[in-house]
Amino acid sequence: MEVNNINNNISTLNNAPLSPQTGRTQQSEKIENVENASLVLSVNQYNQKRDELSLNIQSINEGLAITKISENSLEKQQDFLSNIQDKLQKVENGEFEARDKNDIKQDINEDLKNFNQLAYETKFNNQTLLSKESTDENTTIEINTSNNNFSIERPNTPQLANDIFGELNEANLNSLPDLQRVSKQVEEASRQLQAVTSEFTEFGNKLESSAKENIVEQQNLYNQNKSNQLRDFGKESTDFNKTNVNANAGYLAASQANIVQEQSVRLLS
Repeated sequence: MEVNNINNNISTLNNAPLSPQTGRTQQSEKIENVENASLVLSVNQYNQKRDELSLNIQSINEGLAITKISENSLEKQQDFLSNIQDKLQKVENGEFEARDKNDIKQDINEDLKNFNQLAYETKFNNQTLLSKESTDENTTIEINTSNNNFSIERPNTPQLANDIFGELNEANLNSLPDLQRVSKQVEEASRQLQAVTSEFTEFGNKLESSAKENIVEQQNLYNQNKSNQLRDFGKESTDFNKTNVNANAGYLAASQANIVQEQSVRLLS
């Protein structure tokens, strides 16, 4: 090899735009760009995630509807029990003549009948919400999303009315102990009904919390997709290829420098 050719090679290396260190820096930038690119959702991934969140919201909305329908009916059932308790209190206070006290049973039985009818008519998608038969296999109300499963025991409020009916028809309302026993049964039914209402309220609160999380996730997904649409993918692709070429050029320059150095040593020795 001629010395002039070696000198020319050395001169070329001195004028090289990249050093090995620069090549490593740009290689790191290339890796970072690849990592950032992996965070970008593809169109299919975006559509799948969007549909998943939409289904979650739909399921949660159904659960919230179930909660509101049940709470409204439970409130009306509580009104029936309050009416019954008021009538029993009037009997105890002597606001009815002795011959009229047992006649009040008919009015109370009518309230109990309306109580039960409301329970059987409280439905969502043909599923009863406040009553169940002994043959029912599904005893819970369930709402499922991709991330969570929510469930609540389906109550059987007609049983409360049946217990009152049993005590009432065995009682003699002219007898104070019998009257107080019926009144106590109504109080117990009211307490159990309030417990059921609290369970539905807690069930609804959990659903609302999950709904907020899904809405935030939907918004973030929308913003990410909007950001992706604003990207200049042509320019980013060009910059990525340019960085890749420059990085490889840096490694090539380093390799040539080592070869020339070895050849120079051999000529001088």
